[in-house]
Formats: sequence, structure tokens, C-alpha cells
Amino acid sequence: MTADWIWVELPDTTATPRLEGSRLGNRPHGPQQAPVHWYRFHFTLADPVVRSLALYTPRYSDRARVYVNGSMIDRSFLDPDRIEHGWNRPLWTVVPRIALQAGRNEILIGVDSPYTGEVDIGRLRVGPPAALRDDYEWTYIVRVSTAQAGFWMLAGLALFSLGVWAVRRSERLHLLLGLGAAVFAVRMLHYFVVVPPISPDVFWWITTASLPWTMVFLFLFAFRYYGILRPRLARILLLMAALVTVAIAPGTGLDAYEVAPWVYLALLPLALFTAGLFVERAVRLRSAPPILLAAGYTTTIAVSWYDLAVMGHFVSLELPYLMPVGAVLMFLSFSLALGARYVEWLGEFEILNRTLEERVQERQAALESSFERLEALHREQALTEERQRLMREIHDGIGANLVTTLAAVEASDDGRDPRAANALRSAIADLKLTVDSLEPVDGDLLSLLGNLRYRLAPQLEHAGVRMQWEVEPLPMLDWLRAPQALHVLRIAQEAFSNLMQHAGARTVRVSTAVASNDAGDAEVVRIEFSDDGVGFAHGELVPLGKGLDNMAHRAAVLGGRLVVRSAPGAGTTICLELPVTEPRTAVTG
Repeated sequence: MTADWIWVELPDTTATPRLEGSRLGNRPHGPQQAPVHWYRFHFTLADPVVRSLALYTPRYSDRARVYVNGSMIDRSFLDPDRIEHGWNRPLWTVVPRIALQAGRNEILIGVDSPYTGEVDIGRLRVGPPAALRDDYEWTYIVRVSTAQAGFWMLAGLALFSLGVWAVRRSERLHLLLGLGAAVFAVRMLHYFVVVPPISPDVFWWITTASLPWTMVFLFLFAFRYYGILRPRLARILLLMAALVTVAIAPGTGLDAYEVAPWVYLALLPLALFTAGLFVERAVRLRSAPPILLAAGYTTTIAVSWYDLAVMGHFVSLELPYLMPVGAVLMFLSFSLALGARYVEWLGEFEILNRTLEERVQERQAALESSFERLEALHREQALTEERQRLMREIHDGIGANLVTTLAAVEASDDGRDPRAANALRSAIADLKLTVDSLEPVDGDLLSLLGNLRYRLAPQLEHAGVRMQWEVEPLPMLDWLRAPQALHVLRIAQEAFSNLMQHAGARTVRVSTAVASNDAGDAEVVRIEFSDDGVGFAHGELVPLGKGLDNMAHRAAVLGGRLVVRSAPGAGTTICLELPVTEPRTAVTG
């Protein structure tokens, strides 16, 4: 150290080029060769025995020695041969009272940088420890503790994301996020590791090379997150990161510490392109995950520019580096974006599950309905088989016997009783009517009436009565089954029986139509039996017996009604109205 002192303004960032002509100088650097740059300070104390003092500066590089009144009271290193990376730490020294003296006091701070030769020092604060400790602790937290916390947070995030990917290999987003967090966690080490556990050259190489890999992984994360698959571009970026890593490796001629600013500048286009993609998607989609991605990434880009300004001494070196905070915020926003997207997916899955559940319930209801219909068909088939069996038994047994008896009566002597033959014919006709009612109807009223016409036409012709058949297409009556069909046939049989026995008609007209009921709220089917006979007055209903009453009762059982219109000499019309839909109320009978 020369006896001449130069006045410099603190913070000082130009000591090396000012005193040595270049950043590294012309002499080799190391624990024993690194030159020490000295800074001298004076202050006056009236009563030094009253209290101790503290010395504090927000930043220095890289090793410091502190002398007060010619005595060394502190140094930042333990081993003189140890290379330290203390560039991001504040200096804190408590000066004991014994080292102080009344009047003028001198402080000497010697700073050297064995690895890089670059010396930086901030402004020195001198005062009571209680007055300076809060500033020192806050500076330490911002510069060192934040980086340490960020390292562990990113390491934990990397383990979690890579663990998710290890379980579900299809989750490539977790792979990219985990790799990005892991390499940036390595990057965070140089903010707080003072003594590297490995060679300083290797340490700076690893921490510098981690940044290109982080940028590439984040770029690929952004592309995959938005479904932009560019395999060729991904391979090119990975190759570029590998080439940069190899180019600045120890022994290649390029010092990682020296070229770090140029590496950062070379990554700027990639960073800006990724930020533009995030911002564009956030503006276009306007949902939480894209906004989180854009906010986290653009904040980190802004912090990077700020840190480059601090690194290049465009702003005061006493300002803290904010990349540890920005990186944690960025990866946290990425994790929240993934979480928000998973929450959205869960909502979609819940909707899908509800939809599937509803479909399953619909299918189950359809299956139950189909099963019920199948059971009904089985029951109907069993009933049909039983009806067919009864029909065969009636036809081949009772029917055959009645026909044989009728043939015997008709073939007997002229003195036979004609009433017996008529009774047998009536019994046979009635038996055939019952057999017809056992045939499957399936709601087809016209087929039922057609069978009736086939059965009664010979009797009408034998009685000299002409039939006019004026039926129209009718809707299917789903409620019309064998029991109901028998009621319809009995009503029609009674109508024709009255016609042939009492009306003295020569013509009978059978017609059908679809109309509205009297209330106008439902459709009904009308079957009319009209004749041109003598007719009757209402007072004459009693001699006819209970035929009309039975017909009316049967109509009520079917949920319909019977209407009779007649007058002496004007013929008779019997109208049967039946509901099209299932009857709501009916008389039991």
C-alpha cells in the first residue's frame, strides 16, 4: 500500500480499473496474489468508553479486513487461502470500546477478490449497533435469506413436479416445470454460497449455464401449455443450451463469470418471445391460468432487466438483486396456473360425471322400462297361449258338440221344435263371439269389428237384412285388450240382436268416426249402429228387457258411454263412444 491516498466517492465500482488498468489486471489472481484495495475513514468521538460502535455497508466484494486505529478487529474469512464469493453479502462489524479512543479514530477496510479481481464496496455506515442493526438485518434478508428460501422452495417444487411426472409420464408440463425449477434452484446458489463446495470455476460454470436451460424449459413449458407442439424447434433450443454450456465450460478458454452478462443478453430474444406469447394468450383468453402465467413471467423479465442494471453498475450497487424473489414468484405463478387449470378440469370432470350419471340413470330407467315391457310381453304371451288353448278347447269341444247337435236337430222329423234349432244357432254364435274376443286385439278396433261383421253377416242375410259398412280409419286404442274386446263385441251383438228381433228393419248401417267428447278436451271413437226399422218411444224401453241397460253398463266399464236415439217409424241409432287414451275412470264390471 502506498502512502498516497486518492479521494473516491462511495459506492466504489472502479477500484480495479483505476488502480490496475483493467478489470483483472496483468498479474495472476489467487489467495496470495490478489491485490488488496484499501479504504480509509475518519471519525471523532468525545467519549469512546461509553458505548461500542457498529460498521455496516450493504455490499462488498469479495473478502474484507477491518482495522480500527491500527488494530484488526474483524475479517470476513477464516482461511487466508480460501476463495470466497461474498459479492452479495452486507458487511457487519461491531467495534469493541477498547479499540476506540477519544478524538480522532481511523478505520481501514481492505477488500480483495481472489477469484475475479473485481472489487466493489458500498458506503460505510458507522453508529450504535441498535441504530444500524435493523438496516443490516433487512439487507441480509433481502440479499441472502430470500435467496436461500427461494432455493429450498424451487427445490421442493422441482421434487414435487418431477414426482408427479414420474407417476404420470403423460404430464409433460410437470416434467418441464420440474426441470426449470431444478436448474433455477442451482442458479440461486451463487446468491448465498460464500465458499463453493467444488472448484470456483466449476461452480460459476454451473450457476451461469443453468440460466439458458431455465429459459429453454420455460419456453417449452409455454408452448406445451397452449398446445403449440414444435418438436424441431424444441430440439434446436435444447441443442443451443447444450452448446452454450459446453462453450463456457472450464478449460475452454471462456470464463463463465466473465461472459455471464453476454449469455444473459443472448437469451433476451427468447425471453421476450416467451413473454409475448404469455401476454397474447392472457389478453385473448382472459382466464386465471393465462393471466397468472403472463404476470409471473413478465415480472421476472422486468426483474432481470433491473438485475442487469445493478450488475452493470447503471444503478447503485447497494440496491439488492431481486431475481431470487422474481424467480420464486414466477414459478409460484406457474404452479398456481397449473393448479387453476386442474381446478377447471375438475369442474369439467364434475359436469361430465353428472352428465354420465344422468345418462346412466336414463339408461337404467330405459332398461327397467324395457324389462317391464318384456315382462308384460311374457305375461301377454302366456295369456295368449292360454287363450289359444281355451279357443281350441272351445272350438274342438263345446263348439263341435253344439254344431253336431244343431245338425241332428235340423235333420230330425218335421215335428221338430224350431225353437231348439234357433237356440242352438244362438249358442253357437255366442260361442264364436267369445272365441273372437280371445283373439289378440292389440288395440285394433277395426279388426275387431271386421271379425264381428264376418260372424254376423250370414245371420243378417238369413234374416233378410242388408248391411251398409261405412267405417273410417281409427286410431289404435292401446287399452283395448281381450276383456275390453269382449265388452265391445257384447254391445254390438246386443245391438244386432235387437235389430233382428224387434226392429223389423230391412237395412242396418255400421259407421265409425273420430270426434271430440262433449267437454272438448279429449278425442273419442264413435261406433254407430243405425236401422230403418219401426223405432220406439222411450216408454217402450221396458218391454225390451234389460238389454240397453246392460249395453250402457258395459260402455261405462270401458270408460265410454252409450247414446240411443229412436222414434216410432224413424228407426233406431245406437252410438257407442269410446276414449282414445286410457280411460281414467270406469265402472267395475
